[in-house]
Amino acid sequence: MSSFPIEGIRILDLSMWWSGPMCTSYLGALGAEVIKVESIQFPDGFRYTMAPPGEKDWWELGPQFNAANMNKLGLTLNLNDPEGIKLFIDLVKKSDVVIENFSPRVMENFGLSYDELCKVKPELIMVSMPAYGKSGPYRDKPGFAYTFEILSGIAQTNGYENENPMIISGVGDVIASFHTAYALLVALEYRSQTGKGQHIEVAQSEACANLIGQPIADVSMNGRSWGRMGNRQPNMAPHGVYRSKGEDSWIAIAITNDVEWKRFCEVIGNPLLADDERFKTAAARCEYQDELDELVENWTVKLCHREASDILQKNGLSAGPVLEVDEMVEDPFLQGMFQEMTRDLTGTHLFPSWPVKFSGDRLEHLSPAPKLGQHNEYVLKNILELTDEQIGVLKQRDIIGIEPLGVKVGK
Repeated sequence: MSSFPIEGIRILDLSMWWSGPMCTSYLGALGAEVIKVESIQFPDGFRYTMAPPGEKDWWELGPQFNAANMNKLGLTLNLNDPEGIKLFIDLVKKSDVVIENFSPRVMENFGLSYDELCKVKPELIMVSMPAYGKSGPYRDKPGFAYTFEILSGIAQTNGYENENPMIISGVGDVIASFHTAYALLVALEYRSQTGKGQHIEVAQSEACANLIGQPIADVSMNGRSWGRMGNRQPNMAPHGVYRSKGEDSWIAIAITNDVEWKRFCEVIGNPLLADDERFKTAAARCEYQDELDELVENWTVKLCHREASDILQKNGLSAGPVLEVDEMVEDPFLQGMFQEMTRDLTGTHLFPSWPVKFSGDRLEHLSPAPKLGQHNEYVLKNILELTDEQIGVLKQRDIIGIEPLGVKVGK
C-alpha cells in the first residue's frame, strides 16, 4: 500500500502469548508504531514455546513467538521498579493506545489502571483483554485459549459422537485477538471524531462464546442441546472428511441437496446408488450415514486428495483436499499469501501474510518479530530523549536489557 490506514498511531503493547500479540501484529501491519514492552525478568512466555533450550539465544528461536509478533519494536522495562514505571508513564504521554491481556489485578498492582493513565493522557485508549472479564467470580483467574474453548462451548460441540470433547489447538486466542482489533479500530475512529479516549474490555472467553450462537439459540428456542457430530451436519449427507490414496491423506466433501447427490453418484460411477431407498433423500442419508460414508470412502481411497477434489469440483460439487502444512505453500489457491521474512538469528523463512487486500494490494508484514530489547536505544533516545549515560544506568540496574535473567544463555 502507498499509505497505511493507521499510520501515526503509537501503541504500547504489554500483551503476551498469542491473543494480544496477534492483534497488535495486525495493527502494526496497518501502519501503527507498536512498541512491544517486556522485561528481562519476565519476557513474553511465547518466546520459550517450542524453542530449543541450550541453543545460543534460544529464546529468540520459538516459531510461535516469531509468527505472532511481527511489525513491532522491542523494548524491555522492569515495571516492578519505580524507574521502569516512570519511563512507561512517560511513554504513555507520547502514545495513543495501551493494550494488555493480564488478569485485572496486574495493571492495578502496577498503578497503571485506566483511571491512573488517563490522568497523564486524557485521550488515551486502553485495551484490556482479561480472560473472564473485569468483574464476576473468575475475575482474577488466569486463562489460556484452551480454557476459553472449554468454557465457551467450543470444545463441547467439537469432536466425534460418543467420544471426548476436543479443543482446537488454541484458536481461542486468535478469536479474541480479532474481536479486539475490531473494537480498537472503532475506538480510534470514535476518538478521531470526538477527541475522547476510552477503556475497551474484551473478555477472551466471551469472544469465543460469541461464535456459539447456533447451539445457544437452538437450546433456548427448541430445547435441543447439541452433541458432537464430528464433521457431519444435521441436514446434509454425505458431509465429512474421507480417506484418500496415500498415508494420512484426506479429502473433504459436502453434498448439499438431492440434485447434487445424484450428480455425485454419476461422478463416482455408481448412478444406481441414487435410487437406493436408504440414500434417496437428505433425511434418509443422514439416518444411514455410517453406511453412506463407507461407500463414499470406497471411491475416495482410490484417488489422491487433489485428484478426487478436482474431479468433484469440475462437476460442480463441493470438495477440497485436506492440506498438510508443507502442502499449503504449493497450493494454487494460497499463492501470493506467503511472504519471506528475514530475521537475525533465525534467517529467512515463509510466513503467512494477512488475508486482506486494499484495492488489490495485499496487506503484508513490515518487519520481523523483535529480539528481546532490540529497540531499547531507539525508543529511549528518540522518543523519551534519554542520554547514553542514563541508558547505561538503566542497563546496570537491569531495568532494561537484551537477555532474560535466570535463563541459561547457551553457546
